[in-house]
Amino acid sequence: MTKVILATDGSPQADDAIAFLMRLPIPQPVHVDIVTNVFFPLNNGDLTDPLLRDFRDHQEAEANRYMARSESALGDFATTVNRKMLHGDIGHSIVEFAEQNASDFVVMGATGHSGIGRMLLGSVSDYVATHAPCNVIVARQPLHQCSQDDPMKITIGYNDCEGSKEAIDEFTQLDWTTTAAISLLGVVPVFQGFSPDLMPNIVQYRSEQRIAAMHYLKAGRERLVSEHSQLSSDQISCDVVETDHVGNAIIERLEEEKTDLVVIGDSHRSRISRMLLGSVSRFVLQHAHCSMWIARDKNAVKD
Repeated sequence: MTKVILATDGSPQADDAIAFLMRLPIPQPVHVDIVTNVFFPLNNGDLTDPLLRDFRDHQEAEANRYMARSESALGDFATTVNRKMLHGDIGHSIVEFAEQNASDFVVMGATGHSGIGRMLLGSVSDYVATHAPCNVIVARQPLHQCSQDDPMKITIGYNDCEGSKEAIDEFTQLDWTTTAAISLLGVVPVFQGFSPDLMPNIVQYRSEQRIAAMHYLKAGRERLVSEHSQLSSDQISCDVVETDHVGNAIIERLEEEKTDLVVIGDSHRSRISRMLLGSVSRFVLQHAHCSMWIARDKNAVKD
């Protein structure tokens, strides 16, 4: 059974997460834990105070209302559903729940692209994406119009690191069909400020990097096809871009391709190293106008 955590706060962004989750071909049966965080002042507070009791009751009633709405929206997607109210720090409580329940995915909505929105995103989604022991999908409503029946456009950031291979392995656990359009994207950094006498060597170096990047992409395509019998090479493109800002290049490509989902592997293996999400992954997480999947094998994460 695939175990999914759907984190909700009743917001439109949380509703976007439900809609995106239902577009994913997650293997059945699927168990969904709908979780929300209920804030109680004074760390449990003095519940003899009628104002605090009223506040708690109101918070719990609101949480039950939008969790019930989320459960109804899932329809036949989930085989079983459980509702759970969490307390304390929002990001930490979600990560802790994922650890305790050996979850396969955490799915949550993102805030907008304003400065305030990114600040809020950093305090919750970024924390969960960095610390969760499993796959994390931060869902966004795409800029272009799409329906549940439209083929999904997917970009997978790929290079020679173990995180990329792990991303492919996690990606192929889902029941993708031949209608999905998949792009494997490799990025070659362009170094600026070299003296003229080094230019011949730099040109050769960049050429070698492009060739190596395309080699890795083609190997990734073979891995995709071999691991998933329904996928064919024809629906998987390989592209290399050169740039002096990796994050910006990825964002620009996602917008050009009207990507629905970008998949990036997590190369960090331990809890200590997961204190920092890779700078490129964080940049994409905060600036992409599409949903993002941070791929992570829960069984490969080590203490």
